Amino acid sequence: MMDSTADEDFPPNPFRSGGQQQQPPPQQTPSMLPPVQPQQQQQHPLQPQQQEEQDFFTNPAPVDPLSTPAPIQQQQRKADGIYNTSGNTLQAPPQQLSWWQSCRACCTMQTYAQYFDVDTADIKTRLMGALLHFYQPDYFRTNVIGIERNTTTEGGLKGPDLYGPFWITMTVVFSLAVTSNIAAYLHSDNMDDFEYDISHLMRALTILSTWSFAIPTLFWLTTRCMGMNALYLVDWVCLYGYSMLPLLPATVLCLIPSEIVMWVVLAVATAVSGILVLRNVAGPLLACDVSQSKSGPLLLAILGMHVILLLTLKLAFYK
Repeated sequence: MMDSTADEDFPPNPFRSGGQQQQPPPQQTPSMLPPVQPQQQQQHPLQPQQQEEQDFFTNPAPVDPLSTPAPIQQQQRKADGIYNTSGNTLQAPPQQLSWWQSCRACCTMQTYAQYFDVDTADIKTRLMGALLHFYQPDYFRTNVIGIERNTTTEGGLKGPDLYGPFWITMTVVFSLAVTSNIAAYLHSDNMDDFEYDISHLMRALTILSTWSFAIPTLFWLTTRCMGMNALYLVDWVCLYGYSMLPLLPATVLCLIPSEIVMWVVLAVATAVSGILVLRNVAGPLLACDVSQSKSGPLLLAILGMHVILLLTLKLAFYK
């Protein structure tokens, strides 16, 4: 053991309770700021994204990137409508229709309802535009009908319709059947032996329905096969339907008992009809065909079909 007298060789220890007097603690400088009162923390409900961040930092467990999307991807999917407003529930994406479901949709009336949503003012404007602006390039399609349906502004163009083409075709069918029988009666030498030919009605229905609906469908399929997706099927049908409007006054003028007048009237009517179609389909077709090797023969085919229409109307109804 060490001798107790050895402690006398060392200076006095200030940390001993029995030692010398301790120095007073340094004086605290008074602060100019008011004392901070302890505040109770208000608990706010956490948003879903904040809750996910808190769970991530408090429980740093490995997260599967396939099951939990990144914040940027989550915001992008919210913008696309995949996530609902709460941000947590994943909604099923819209399913693409199969080939059979697409065919069934084409056979329902709901699919075609939007193309019959026109009023009398719209039909009147389109009828006048088909007669007054048939020679202007793309004017009837863009400024009278409208490329797309616009319902956001008042008085906007409603796009292509099927109401006008259908009733124009049916009106020309009855007018052609009636006037052709009247013209045959006026050209008959024996009025007592004249009989009304009801077959003119069925013949006119077959020819004009094929012209208004089958011919534009054929041209649309041709452009699809050639890779020229310039116009939709409803655009073709709408243009061909309104192009039959000049035939309506022509059938009435064909009552004049003169072969030359009949040829001239029918030629002018089919010329106006052909110009209306060509001036409104040539622009989109030429824009899709850079080399113009496909659109040229197609436009010639459209012109040739109108020549065939002229010969059919004259030889089948007004002999």
